Parts: sequence; structure tokens; C-alpha cells
Amino acid sequence: MRWTFRVTTLALAAVLTACGGGSDVTSVKVVGDSLSDGGTFGFKFTVQASSLVQTRIWVDHVADAADVDPLCPRYTATGPNTVAANPAAAHCTNYAVGGARINVIGSAGDSTPFSVLQQLRDLGATPYNERDVLLVDGGGNDAADLIGAYLRASSDGGVAYVALLGELLTPAQIAQAAAGGNEGLAQAGGLYMTALADQLADTLQTHALAKGAKRVVVVNAPDVTRTPRFQAVLAAVAQASGGGAAGAAVADQIAAVARAWVIAFNARLAQRFSAESRVAVVDFFGAFNQWLSTPATFGLVNTTTPACPATGTDDQGLPTYSIQTCTEAALSAAAPAGAGWWNTYVFSDNFHGTPRTNELMGQLVKETLTARGWL
Repeated sequence: MRWTFRVTTLALAAVLTACGGGSDVTSVKVVGDSLSDGGTFGFKFTVQASSLVQTRIWVDHVADAADVDPLCPRYTATGPNTVAANPAAAHCTNYAVGGARINVIGSAGDSTPFSVLQQLRDLGATPYNERDVLLVDGGGNDAADLIGAYLRASSDGGVAYVALLGELLTPAQIAQAAAGGNEGLAQAGGLYMTALADQLADTLQTHALAKGAKRVVVVNAPDVTRTPRFQAVLAAVAQASGGGAAGAAVADQIAAVARAWVIAFNARLAQRFSAESRVAVVDFFGAFNQWLSTPATFGLVNTTTPACPATGTDDQGLPTYSIQTCTEAALSAAAPAGAGWWNTYVFSDNFHGTPRTNELMGQLVKETLTARGWL
């Protein structure tokens, strides 16, 4: 009887392993920005389900595949623009915070949770188990900051842009860029984004790899110029530049410059970790562009319009969104004949994905983990 039970147990274990239930992951840990935020502000940056736990973003799909406990936010908002570690969430391993940057403007090396680097320092205070999975994203907000500063050059003479470059580049680098005129200064943005990637890679080395992390996934930055937010900005630029073909050409040129900056960031990340067996860089940039270029392949239809309704306008007259109030129930009521229709959209608001694109992103990361034998 004991022998029969043992055979049955072994057979069950074999079936579970074959079905993917044999994950040896001990914990999924997360650092990053709004794409990965598990609820620091009481919501996630996608269409809201009936509860925070049921609202799914890509890191939740990875945690499900790893068969670990549901993720929860380590930090909590203490005010509109302040975040702190939650004493009641010491067991939580999602350190990502909406609005986080690798380089926080005006305070390089910022020591708050709005710095992805500080999130890594906080997480690395406890050594990693070799079977932990660390998920990292960042750079999108940094690219947005750089683009915004660059666009303000027409009104501030480039003061904000040069000041931002100066947080990571040397005076000699900036002087050399300025000597090249507008083209030189535009190229300096690529140097800035390369330095930004180095900051992230260096901090990962010191506060993750050197602390025992052996399964690290870094998701590179998407082409933020293709989000509805920047498409609206570029449309305004085109209009301000005279409209028509001439205005469109100006907008296209700016988009090409900004895209080159993101590509420089991603190329540096790939280079830094090309020989590092403990780190896998996932090409979110490429996947994002595929969703937009061939949406039907991924069950998507709308690649330009946010699923959530605009709730106002900003000081430039561009639409604003309150993603925390954009719920499945509200969207269903708006179109009762097509419940779930928002999952055919790429974007929930003007910068973040729907539950469907979060599912696709999670699948992309799961495939990488499986290929490495980490899942």
C-alpha cells in the first residue's frame, strides 16, 4: 500500500512538472515604474477590475506562471506626490512605483521610491535567494522627460534640455554637443540615454547581482513616441509648425530623434548584459511595435485611441485621463453590447496598456524565463 502511494505521488509530480506546475521559483520581485506598479496608489495603471487583486498587469501574469503568492505593493502613497515603505507590507515584493524614473529630474541619485535605483537599493537590503526572479522596467518616463525638455527649447532657449543633460553628462560633453548646433544637441540626447542605461546596469550589478540574484529580467523601453500622449503632442507640434506637409515633416523629425534616444538606451542595456548569464533583456520595444504594426495577429483592433474616456484637458489643451476611475464596469455600461471590448485596444489611457497588452507583455517575459530554464 505504501509502495502504491509512492508510485502515485511520483506520477502526479511528473504530470505537474509537464504541465508547468513544477516551478522552483521562491519569489518574484519587481522594480520599475507605472507599467509594473502593483497598487502603490490604490490602483494599477490599466483598466480597473472589481478589485486590486483582480486587476492584472504583466508582472501579475509572471507571478501566476511562477506559482508564487500574488504580488502586493511594498510602498504606499502618503500624499499626492509622496510614497513610503508600508510597515504592514514588509512581506510584499513589488517595489515599482508609478511615475518612477531612473534619473529623477533635479535630484540625480534620488533616495526616494520614485527612483528605480533606490527601489533596487531597498530591495537589495536583503540578499536574494538564487531562485528568486527579479523583474525590472524603467526608462520610459526618463525618455518622456527628455523629449519634453527638448520640445521646450523653442520657448526657453534650451535651458531645461541642457540642464537635464547636465545631470548625467559632463560639461565637456555638453560643450562639444553645443558646438555641433542643433544636430549636436539632439545627438547628446542619445549620450544621455546611454548614460542612463549605465546607471541602471551599475545599480543592478551592485544591489542585485552582487547580492545573489541569478534570475534577472530587464524589460527594455518602448517607443514612447507611438503612445497616444506623444502622438497628440506631435500633432500639436505639426500644427504649430504651419500644419500640412511642412508641419508633419517637423513632427516626424522630432519623433525620429526621440526614437533614436530610446534605441540608444536599449542598445546599451543589451550591450551591458550580453555576456551576463544571470540577466535576460526582453525586447519590449520590438514587441510593442509589432502590436501597433500588426494588431490583428494579437487580437487587437484599435492602436491609437485610449479605451478609457478623457476626463479633462491640460494647460496645452491635450486630453487627460483618470485611470483609477476607468473600470470594467464603467466601460461595460458605456457599451453594454460588447463587454470586454477594451481588450481589443492597445492603450487604456494615453500612455498605458489594457489588460490584453499586459497579458501579451507577461507572455513575452514568461517565454524568456522558460527559455532560460528559470520557470
